[in-house]
Amino acid sequence: MRVAKFCERNIKVTDADKVIDLLRLHYQNDVDVSIVDCFRRCLECRVRPFCRIQLTTIEADDAESLINKILQTVKPT
Repeated sequence: MRVAKFCERNIKVTDADKVIDLLRLHYQNDVDVSIVDCFRRCLECRVRPFCRIQLTTIEADDAESLINKILQTVKPT
């Protein structure tokens, strides 16, 4: 199972909290969610939700797009 790491500060200023809630509710068998203090990407952090899976940063303009990108990463077809 892959771990999606979310920045605590990014959660506070974007809709990343919605992404976390949906992942924990509907995709707990595919993605493990972890919240870290800071990724040191302050300029991006305030603009859009993002997370890291392994060393790859995944970002999107909204929560739904981020969920889709996360699922594409952890469940390749």
